[in-house]
Amino acid sequence: MKNLTGAKKAVMILAAIMTVLSFTNLLGLRMNGEPLKLAGLSVFVGIAAYFATRKTNETRTEGLDIKGFIGQLKDKKVILLFALLLMITVVSFGAEKLWMPEYIEHLRARTGFLDFADLPKLLLELVVFALGEEIAWRAFFQKQTSKMMPFVPSLILTSALFALGHFSAGSAGVVLYDLLFVFIDSVIYGLIFKRTDNVWCSFLAHFLANLLSSVLYFL
Repeated sequence: MKNLTGAKKAVMILAAIMTVLSFTNLLGLRMNGEPLKLAGLSVFVGIAAYFATRKTNETRTEGLDIKGFIGQLKDKKVILLFALLLMITVVSFGAEKLWMPEYIEHLRARTGFLDFADLPKLLLELVVFALGEEIAWRAFFQKQTSKMMPFVPSLILTSALFALGHFSAGSAGVVLYDLLFVFIDSVIYGLIFKRTDNVWCSFLAHFLANLLSSVLYFL
């Protein structure tokens, strides 16, 4: 019982650290004139926390089940969530082209790593970032907070913090629009993870959405 209590305390502390880090981009911290984006550290904390607290899960593979991955992708509800995610990506791109062209420049500034001059490097970065964020925010944060509260509040909290971690300064309308769609995407990743209990599924959705956005925005 003492071990379980200790594990729960560790989970709460690590989740609290991720929460605090997610707000740091709002402070506008700078180093040598460049924005200091400490929110990204929440991903490293979450990854470490996931592997450190796996013993609190029912099985050692919980959240990272590579064997069940293909079978779970055949689930009709999972397929619908994938389709919804990609449809939102395409529709939002069309809306931005028509009514908010300045958003594309904002996105370029926020995701400065996107560069088609080196496609292999781009693909590697998309894979690494998407997988890291999914382990941190879905396999650890959402999984653990959903043990402490009902699923819907956990999903909303996870997605709100995930969106805040992507904050980048700009005009109010563009920033709010950006955070809204990061939040919506995160909700869909969270629903996929909830349905499958498998990061590989939410990671694939995350990677495909990022890849499609890259093709649409930066070609």
